[in-house]
Amino acid sequence: MRRPLRPGFVLAAAFIVLLALVALFAQVVAPYDPIAQNLRLAFAPASLAHPLGTDNIGRDVLSRVIWGARPALLGVLITLATTAVVGIPWGLAAGYVGGVTDLGLMRLADALLVFPGIILALVLTTVIGPSLQSAMVALGIVYSPVLARVVRAGVLAVRDRDFISVTRLYGYSALYRMTRHVLPNALAPCIVQLTLIAGMSLLAQTGLGFLGVGLAPPFPSWGGSLAESFRFIVINPSASFAPGFTVALTVLALYRIGDELRDRIAPRH
Repeated sequence: MRRPLRPGFVLAAAFIVLLALVALFAQVVAPYDPIAQNLRLAFAPASLAHPLGTDNIGRDVLSRVIWGARPALLGVLITLATTAVVGIPWGLAAGYVGGVTDLGLMRLADALLVFPGIILALVLTTVIGPSLQSAMVALGIVYSPVLARVVRAGVLAVRDRDFISVTRLYGYSALYRMTRHVLPNALAPCIVQLTLIAGMSLLAQTGLGFLGVGLAPPFPSWGGSLAESFRFIVINPSASFAPGFTVALTVLALYRIGDELRDRIAPRH
């Protein structure tokens, strides 16, 4: 009998879905143009017209948070796609082939994991070129060794099982066995790991945006909004609180989804 979904997971999933809808229809949901300035309303407090107030140059904080969801979620998707494209074949080859190949690929993973993630992402972004897409691709490359290790562990757990050994009797190639039989049975832990990487990538994206790497001003991003409003946090704390709280809530929701997936997968794996 399947265990019912926990309320925390339902709330977390509903929040992520709502956030995705808000990002998709930001032009309809946002009450104001996120880059429109009105210096006469600078540091305006929360009101019916501006539920979260305005920032130092009179831009509506709520509108900027809403529009900031679009690059935030897009960046997470780019990071996850890059991590999966690099990390899954990496771990699959290391775990299935074994021997010197496994040793070399895992030592490369260890070497990359030694470096601080943000610093390595900044270096890669500088090499590729500063933009939101390049920053998220760099983060995906940084996180790919983590996923590769998880994939390798899953492959090692199934590669010598009977249903894999039987496929050799039919003359299937190693590539066919890896992609059609080994990988599908080793992917469950990867799904959980990707939810964790999604949360980490959002935090890293916010940090990069705070440092000025990513979406260029005046276009709204959560990290950029934090950087712009942080100087005035004593005068206008809501401008910093709104994007910061949204980031924290989104990361917690992603982690809660990962926890539920882990609990449901763990008894079977």
